[in-house]
Amino acid sequence: MDSCNYKIYHEDGFDTRQNLEHYFSNKPEIDFGEDSIIFPLENLTKTFAEGHIKGDILIELSASSAIHHLYAVCEFFKHIIILKANDRCIMELNRWMHERTGAFEWDHAAKHHADIEGKSDKFQDKDGKLRTALRHVVKCNIEKENIVEPISLPPADCVIIAWFLEFISKNQDEFKNHLRKVSKLLKPKGHLIIFAILDATYITMGKDKFHMLKYDEDFVRKAVVEIGFAIDTRKVKKRTVVSDLTDYKGVLFIVAHKEK
Repeated sequence: MDSCNYKIYHEDGFDTRQNLEHYFSNKPEIDFGEDSIIFPLENLTKTFAEGHIKGDILIELSASSAIHHLYAVCEFFKHIIILKANDRCIMELNRWMHERTGAFEWDHAAKHHADIEGKSDKFQDKDGKLRTALRHVVKCNIEKENIVEPISLPPADCVIIAWFLEFISKNQDEFKNHLRKVSKLLKPKGHLIIFAILDATYITMGKDKFHMLKYDEDFVRKAVVEIGFAIDTRKVKKRTVVSDLTDYKGVLFIVAHKEK
């Protein structure tokens, strides 16, 4: 399939359950877990254990309905607000939040986080703590200047963008513009955390391939600095899993703070 025929996440629909099964499950035959689960949890756990990032409100924005990375942050904020651009993602997330039949099972991720903390016997407490912190799921429109219009949100102490901008941006200018708009949700001196997928052009969902914007680490770093942030932490993990479901080369973790 030519790249010009790839589907667009927020225009053509996105089966979030297939996304979870293919890229976030613990199935041995489709194991992206080192990149999609362990790498985020290790880095977030270490970052928040340092005690510099905490507060009242954390806003999270991601392309799928994955929640596992929030195990590492839910005890550092009074409220977590999740933004979703996709109705299917909202439905899937609500299944988990309200413990409905058929909700995606995250025990494998909760166990990983408990192991990282050295509290292996406490993993069953993770879901309850996260559900308590998750207060709102808000539909957003990334094309608008205020992406949560017509409502307004209180400024956040921290914003996490996880595996999102590469899905919705058709070119590098769009990426920068979307990043700028999301950053406006932060308080002055608030923290921005990004998980990005490097050098990817597509991701497979069922029979369909979806567009991903190809960029490298240096591009993301410059984009973050250009909108007024200082980078505190930057780490890259090279891809290890062999699969033709997607062609990314690595994953990037960035922590930055708003300078003004």
